[in-house]
Amino acid sequence: MVRSSSYRSFYLIQLVWFALCLLAIAPPVALADDPDRTLGDILSSAESCFEAMKTKDYQGIWKTLSAASRNTIVDETRKSITRAGGMEVPKEEVRRDFDEGGPIARGYWYGFLLQFNPDLILEQSRWEKGPIGSDRAEILITYKKAEKPAILKLFREDGGWKVGLVETFWGRK
Repeated sequence: MVRSSSYRSFYLIQLVWFALCLLAIAPPVALADDPDRTLGDILSSAESCFEAMKTKDYQGIWKTLSAASRNTIVDETRKSITRAGGMEVPKEEVRRDFDEGGPIARGYWYGFLLQFNPDLILEQSRWEKGPIGSDRAEILITYKKAEKPAILKLFREDGGWKVGLVETFWGRK
């Protein structure tokens, strides 16, 4: 009887050890990316950007943009101010103004939205899933009168998806 009890203990210990080893090498299910949740996050980020444009929430627009888009907008805005005969504005001051939705940001987004109607994207276009990677994604946005879609690029930054406004809509220089 002592012998069978020690065998049971031995097998139980091995079973527990085996289970612990499996848990250590298997990726935790709770941490695995859920493709549906990821797609939902991507679509939500893109929609938030265009909704912020529609409501003229300039700080909201800024928060949804990729770092590369924000950097390009700051650089181009600084150059435009200088070319217009204004004094040279430090880069960090322009960036802070966009962060806070200040007068430079308001002027920039006012001009941008005179040329770009977010309703064309939000209400008159079809959105389709494009390629999705771990840190990059694309949404195909086809305006009702267009033959080819615009390919909206998004990037995973700071734990969320950011819209590559410049990467999508600016021409190559």
